[in-house]
Amino acid sequence: MLKIATSSVMRGHLVAAGRVELDTWFEGDILCSRLDIGRDGYVLGNITTRELYVQGQIVGTVHAGVVHLMDGAFVEGDLHHHVLSLHANASLMGTALRTTKMPFPQELLALESRANGRPHARFPVSVERDLKAG
Repeated sequence: MLKIATSSVMRGHLVAAGRVELDTWFEGDILCSRLDIGRDGYVLGNITTRELYVQGQIVGTVHAGVVHLMDGAFVEGDLHHHVLSLHANASLMGTALRTTKMPFPQELLALESRANGRPHARFPVSVERDLKAG
């Protein structure tokens, strides 16, 4: 797990297998297995992840298998998802597009395979199959 909790501004491209907890301002794209954005978290960029838990803010396009917009969450942009959970006090300013297949980039699949010690699958990956296996 990678935990980023600071009052600084981070810029760049983050790629990580496993869980990332973000509680700071991040400008750039994020590609990871699971992303938790805390109340003080703000992402200005695109996110691709298997699981997303948001209490903070996102401005950008999201591609995620499972999305939980929790109390206080704010997302401005399109949200491509398989499963969406939306709290009554969460805001989505964009389009929620449900899909049964989520094409995870080879970069993430290869990184997860190395982390898990097994060969990686080719995409498109079936989110439904991944949810049952996980």
